[in-house]
Amino acid sequence: MFAVVSLNGNQYKVTPEKEYNIALMAETEETKLTFTEVLLVSDDKKVTVGTPLIKDAKVEAEILGESTGEKLESVKFKAKKRYKRNLGHKQHYTRIKILSISL
Repeated sequence: MFAVVSLNGNQYKVTPEKEYNIALMAETEETKLTFTEVLLVSDDKKVTVGTPLIKDAKVEAEILGESTGEKLESVKFKAKKRYKRNLGHKQHYTRIKILSISL
């Protein structure tokens, strides 16, 4: 079973009991989340597609914490001008675990 969920303007394919890094969410004291913007749900036998959302479908998740991704580096360089600059960036993520998918 899997579902496609819209979170923070991004779409994620999620399955129960797996962990995912999603775009950083605002801090809340809640540890459980319920996502109602479900676009697609697939069982072993049946696929349900929303137009654009599926009514009464929800995905329950648990917040595990925050993490950072790999460091991405880029270089600015101009030939024959003695100019070189290194830039680095680490993206921040919220780590979640999907508990259940229900229709």
